[in-house]
Amino acid sequence: MKKSFVFLLSLVLLFSIFPISTLAIVKTSEDDTITVPGKDVKNTAVLVDAINELDEKLDMKNLSSNSPEDISQLSLAAKTLYDTIVNYENQTSASLTGTDALIIFKEYIDELNSSEVIKPVEHIVTTMGVINYKEYKISNSQIKQLSAAVGINSGFWGTATAIAKIFAKSPTALTLMLGAVPLLGMGTINACNSKGKGIIITKMGSGATNTYSCRSQ
Repeated sequence: MKKSFVFLLSLVLLFSIFPISTLAIVKTSEDDTITVPGKDVKNTAVLVDAINELDEKLDMKNLSSNSPEDISQLSLAAKTLYDTIVNYENQTSASLTGTDALIIFKEYIDELNSSEVIKPVEHIVTTMGVINYKEYKISNSQIKQLSAAVGINSGFWGTATAIAKIFAKSPTALTLMLGAVPLLGMGTINACNSKGKGIIITKMGSGATNTYSCRSQ
């Protein structure tokens, strides 16, 4: 009886330390799914465009070299991302890395969501009455590219531009990654890619009720 009580107490302590949502994310069962709202996907497309604009117009590897005049020429979305990057850099004492990129991009998406800065990114074919259904495939090769980009040796902006290139036409998949706990980084994508054959992102719903899930191919 005493042993049973100790075991039960241990389980209670374990779940009090690690939130259930975190435990669900790191599981790698092929039946697991990770969902994100449609609004996040739209703003992730805004993120990709902002990364490309900053890469074209500013020196993102040397932020201090950018003049106020150059910065003022940015679109609102790109200026918001630039400010998010600068503010984050000012709060850290080390050089920014690929892992920092995931955290910064998640903060940026959260800010866009709160300010309603979104745009449409795709045309959906309606099936099953009023329910929309669409699948996105991401190859194992793309996942490997992303994993390499997020590596600590890639550098912050190298990771940023690689993400924009890999996911330019797949904002849903990028949203999936950014929607997970930022500190897990590639753990989310790798969990979906449990078979090493790539992943499938599924979108289902209507209007604001869209949901997205990820599974192995």
